[in-house]
Amino acid sequence: MNSSLSDEIIVKNILDGDENAFNQLYERYRFRIYSVAFQILRNPEEAQDATQEIFMKLSGSLGKWNVQISKLSTWIYRLAVNHSIDHWRVRSRRGESQLLRNDADLILQVNRTDNSGGSPFIAIKNKEEISLIRGYVKKLPDLQKKTFIGRYFKELKLVEIAELENCNVAAVKSALHRATHAVRHFLLDSRSLALRKMELHV
Repeated sequence: MNSSLSDEIIVKNILDGDENAFNQLYERYRFRIYSVAFQILRNPEEAQDATQEIFMKLSGSLGKWNVQISKLSTWIYRLAVNHSIDHWRVRSRRGESQLLRNDADLILQVNRTDNSGGSPFIAIKNKEEISLIRGYVKKLPDLQKKTFIGRYFKELKLVEIAELENCNVAAVKSALHRATHAVRHFLLDSRSLALRKMELHV
């Protein structure tokens, strides 16, 4: 497999029926496409599925690419962004985002590991989102803020938080529920805004 071939030559070979050429295109762009999908979907499995779907779209639409208008990398980026945004919106409308569970898992993961076993891109993006969450949580009512930080950032049990805050577990549960609900909607709003900005630049 010749990785030094230009994008133009690879696409020409694909359109001429060379199956190996499409494998070259896949190896060249799969990580970049996955990175775009993950940035939008924030879920490794869904980003992987979206990557495969994007390549399926590519296989049927490469003939539409015009080298005189844009570079292939730019054209693929636009396709990846638009497909991932569409996927995110469908998921959100169906109520399948599971933000509460996923974000809690994300917080615990980022705080207990250095992400050395995962993708560097995922580690960076996770930490960026954790920073957003930290900033928002500071604005919550005092018990909600302390409960959220205690549970998700310090990994304390609810009974331990109750003892520290000198209140009962029921109050802690209620505060945690309110805090996570607020954070979930904050992230939805933040992501929706980010997606709109991405759409304006593709």
